Amino acid sequence: MERVIQVREKESVDFVFGKGKIDEIKDKVKRLDPDVFVIYNNITSKQKWNLERALGVEVLDRYDVTLMIFREAASDILSKLQIELASLEKHFPYVKLSASIKYKRMKAGFKGGGEYAYHKQIRAMQKRIKILNDKIERLSRQKELEILKRIDDGAKIAVLTGYYNAGKTSIFNALTGFNKPVSDRPFTTLSSKYAGIKGEKIYIVDTIGFVIDLDPRLITSFRLNLLDIKYSNKQILVLDISDRDELLKIKLKEDLRILRELGKGEESMIIAANKADLVGDSDIKRKEELVMDITGKDVPLIPVSAVDGRGLRELVRTMMEELELVR
Repeated sequence: MERVIQVREKESVDFVFGKGKIDEIKDKVKRLDPDVFVIYNNITSKQKWNLERALGVEVLDRYDVTLMIFREAASDILSKLQIELASLEKHFPYVKLSASIKYKRMKAGFKGGGEYAYHKQIRAMQKRIKILNDKIERLSRQKELEILKRIDDGAKIAVLTGYYNAGKTSIFNALTGFNKPVSDRPFTTLSSKYAGIKGEKIYIVDTIGFVIDLDPRLITSFRLNLLDIKYSNKQILVLDISDRDELLKIKLKEDLRILRELGKGEESMIIAANKADLVGDSDIKRKEELVMDITGKDVPLIPVSAVDGRGLRELVRTMMEELELVR
């Protein structure tokens, strides 16, 4: 595997890269004979088509790779439906473009058949997209009703949210006694998992992790998974307190941005500064100040460790106290 980097003020609308860089990539492809060329950017159908013609190999962008990871992690029907829909909606413009170019290049004598096949393929994709949207909409209404029923029954909902690999699932397991799979890979959790706290009308929910530069189309595709956050009374924002300062700030600001877009502000949050076992006491204090400079001092912040259990009792106590204030 080799890496190619180009810094440009503006990417090429046709090839992403400039002509000289394309020639360099061509040489590498010829020498290495790879199965695929992966590009960090999210690219247009036109850019994908042009790159594949120029390089002679399949081209995948960040969105494609994310969907592949999603596909590997998906274990329930709903996640699989949402992934299929996201994939179809992503590739529909590319299929439409490539089929159109292909049939326009055909000889005039075969044009009629080519046009028929082209329109048939497009209609089939459109039909499947509609079927998937309808299924997901029905499941969305069903899930929303289930959440509202819990709320009507007097239950309170606290969601574990934040970046992937911050330790949300580990904390979920520690608080609930569950044994959900834990991984340092993104998107191990695709479908939300509910667990009640014994003797209390409180549900803890493990939710899908955030990631830097996640394509907005993917967030839209997985809108059903975000219903839990939308209807939650408290958001336990899990941070990896062992992250470098700058990375910690970047992730925190992105966490807050996404949660605000879902209608949740700092007033309903609790910060769980996880992986405290990896950080010295003086560093924890310094990083607490760094976090509070961004969130404000009114947001409860508890250093915790899902590994050695420190802070978990205080986290539960704080959550219970905060939920009593929710009306």
